[in-house]
Amino acid sequence: MNKYSKQNKISIRRFLCVSILIFGISIFFSMRVNATTVSYDSPSYYSLIPHDPISVTSDSNFTDYGFPGTGTELDPYVIEGYNITTTSINGIYVNGTTKYFTISNCYIDASDGIFIGSVADGTATVINNTCNNNNNIGIVLSFSGSSIVANNTCNYNGFGIVLFSSGSSIVANNTCKDNDFGIVLSSSDSSTVANNSCINNNDGYGIFLMNYSDYSTVANNTCTNNDLDGIFLIDSGNSTVANNTCSNNGYNGISLNDSGNSTVANNSCSNNGYNGISLDDTGYSNVTNNTCKGNLEEGIFLLGFGYCIVTYNLLQENIGSGVSTYYGSNNNLIHHNTFVDNNLGEASQAYDDGITNTWYDSSTLEGNYWSDWSGTGSYAIDGSAGAIDLYPLDEPTIQPIIAEYISLPLFTLLILVFPLLLTIVISRKKRKIA
Repeated sequence: MNKYSKQNKISIRRFLCVSILIFGISIFFSMRVNATTVSYDSPSYYSLIPHDPISVTSDSNFTDYGFPGTGTELDPYVIEGYNITTTSINGIYVNGTTKYFTISNCYIDASDGIFIGSVADGTATVINNTCNNNNNIGIVLSFSGSSIVANNTCNYNGFGIVLFSSGSSIVANNTCKDNDFGIVLSSSDSSTVANNSCINNNDGYGIFLMNYSDYSTVANNTCTNNDLDGIFLIDSGNSTVANNTCSNNGYNGISLNDSGNSTVANNSCSNNGYNGISLDDTGYSNVTNNTCKGNLEEGIFLLGFGYCIVTYNLLQENIGSGVSTYYGSNNNLIHHNTFVDNNLGEASQAYDDGITNTWYDSSTLEGNYWSDWSGTGSYAIDGSAGAIDLYPLDEPTIQPIIAEYISLPLFTLLILVFPLLLTIVISRKKRKIA
């Protein structure tokens, strides 16, 4: 089986292959699961009003500039519709205010695009802006908790979006592409990072939570083709990483370091340069219902600490083991996973270098599905632990991903094939006349 099956094996004429491919792509982009539809367009550079950099350092400055609104939650001040292209440090700077305000539909190219610092909790909303080509950061919030940063485009910056000491904030539906780092949260606990697209960030991570950004949720994001990890949490425990697509990243799809008591669930982590999912000193965590396919090292990698539960994951065609436990990753419970064609050429699809890891559910006497199991007896696992799955499963718990032929309705096929048939008939008639 090809480890990196990326094309369907379709024996149809060339033009039909192209037609089907286009058809498939259009369906893919029209079916974004759990994504929020944005009802307005991003600001156009040419349609906005040119404006000098904006600096608001007191509540009275909002009225000094003549921004509409009264500064209440229902009627915030609105900074909207400006094109700020400048060599100044900040395009829009708001610091030390207590009033509610919204920054929306602006295009900003500066050193830092939008900087918000030390504003009252819950008063800042940054929505639907384009912050491109900023030398440092597209959007940065510092000591400004319970803020909303949504539907912004932050491309070609040093950092796309950064939150520092701004807990309980929402970062949603943003596009952070071709930056050094995509989205970074530092000391911003209880925040939500959801439905963002972090692609091709060149020197770092797609999404990076650090310095005790605990109790946070990272969900429904697309983090692909980033230079390091798709999603990386360090010192950010009790968090949930769920329903993300993290593929083709330079290192790992998802990494958690010193971020215990967390949940990693329902993610797709494929074709990454190292591991699909990596947990380092991240004990008492739950890794479930993830797909880790075609990664260049391990599907799921556990290092240090332990007491994790690894269940109902699909581990398929990873160059290394489907699941590996190393150096002090002890007392883990690993069962009801589906192992298909991992670590080909070696004795086992898994590796255990820990102590007292259990590769089956002792209450149900059910282990894991192994595609290379003989069908009788137990399944031996490589590594110094001498671990054994005593109760291998006859059937996979999750169906493996296989390349399938595309089946289209007859009417659709006729529509696609008819132009080719007509061309052939006409060309033959022309040859007979000649």
